[in-house]
Amino acid sequence: MWKNIVQILKFILSEFPQQKYPKWILFALILNVALAPAVYATSAQGINRNTAFAIGLLILVTLSLGIYLFAVILQPEKF
Repeated sequence: MWKNIVQILKFILSEFPQQKYPKWILFALILNVALAPAVYATSAQGINRNTAFAIGLLILVTLSLGIYLFAVILQPEKF
């Protein structure tokens, strides 16, 4: 199973070398699919799956903005 996923990701990276945003969106969605079950499992009150995916997406957006702002602070001349 993992070999198929790796092959698919290699194909996507080789076919679309110039388009960065679709790759980032794809990786964010894949990471959210991996992160949401962990959020769903750790909730004590039993939240529904949609809420778990929304929380996972919120975590990814928050981390992405934090990394971006950290890069802007360290290298302001590039922006």
